[in-house]
Amino acid sequence: MQSIKSVEKAIDVLSCFRVESPCLTVTEITAMTGYTQSTVSRILATLEKKRCTERDPLSGKYRLGMRFHQWKGVLSQEKGIVDLARPFMEKLRDECGEEVSLYVPGEGNRICVEAVRSRYGVAKITEVGKVLPLHCGASGKVLLAHLPEKERRAFYRRGPLEKYTPNTITDPAQLEADLEKIRADGYAVSVGEREDGTYSVVAPVMGGTGGIEASLCVSGPIFRFSEEEKARIVQDTVQAARDISTTLGSTRRFEGAGTP
Repeated sequence: MQSIKSVEKAIDVLSCFRVESPCLTVTEITAMTGYTQSTVSRILATLEKKRCTERDPLSGKYRLGMRFHQWKGVLSQEKGIVDLARPFMEKLRDECGEEVSLYVPGEGNRICVEAVRSRYGVAKITEVGKVLPLHCGASGKVLLAHLPEKERRAFYRRGPLEKYTPNTITDPAQLEADLEKIRADGYAVSVGEREDGTYSVVAPVMGGTGGIEASLCVSGPIFRFSEEEKARIVQDTVQAARDISTTLGSTRRFEGAGTP
């Protein structure tokens, strides 16, 4: 089926607006998309006319418009994975005290689709909508581990793996060995792979078709992560992920004992 290039370009422009960059200038969008400034200006003018974007008259920056609030309302009527998972996430947060977040795969990355805040004053905070790498951090590696081998090979062909901290694995062969262990264990633990001083404990959320739907993550500062806490959090996280999977219709028998 032939694609409509102008629609593709409009979506590329809209995709520039993220949690970390909610307001952008034409120049910034031009740099992010690689399109000419005149093309970006025309697209933004059309989107503004349709209320998909709006321009601040003082700063000249663009942001998403009122149309997205309307569409958000439509989406909220559908009971998706976030709605089904949230009660289990809140229960898990109450059990461990730390932030609990949910990630789904997307375009070679992972996206945070929900987060339940920690009960501690000093805590890890992840913004909903934030796009993060697949290859580092337990949340990304759990998703990557359960993707089909063909998709993983395609992921490695995208280019060199970025090193975020000294603990980030950037060698595909070494990473594949780590992913094999994650599949066997039924969970993943990472310490300072993407951010120094933090840890994550993550388990896979499986769907009714047998494939992975999301990764469920408990994360916090490393100074609260003792061996005793690790054992308890792993057990609670794996159980919560299995409960969500069952709610999604999964009948898959989980690999690994789910205990460290």
